[in-house]
Amino acid sequence: MTDQLNRASLSFSANIAEGNGRRHAKDRTHFFLIARGSALECVPLLELAKWKGLLEDAFHADLKSRLDEIGAMLSGPMKNKAG
Repeated sequence: MTDQLNRASLSFSANIAEGNGRRHAKDRTHFFLIARGSALECVPLLELAKWKGLLEDAFHADLKSRLDEIGAMLSGPMKNKAG
């Protein structure tokens, strides 16, 4: 579970960086979609960690809030480029 969470968190960071380096909106959007998917992949892993007692409630809530914020930030650029 730890390895999968590490891979997913690295993936969304790397895809945001790569998307920001792209010149064309369609390319940027593609990488932001992958990044958002990786961020969303972290959510059930955090839920499982909480359920197993590996995360305290407050820490879990903070991480979940941050992932929600990341998802919202990634959705904004994709909406702006869609039209």
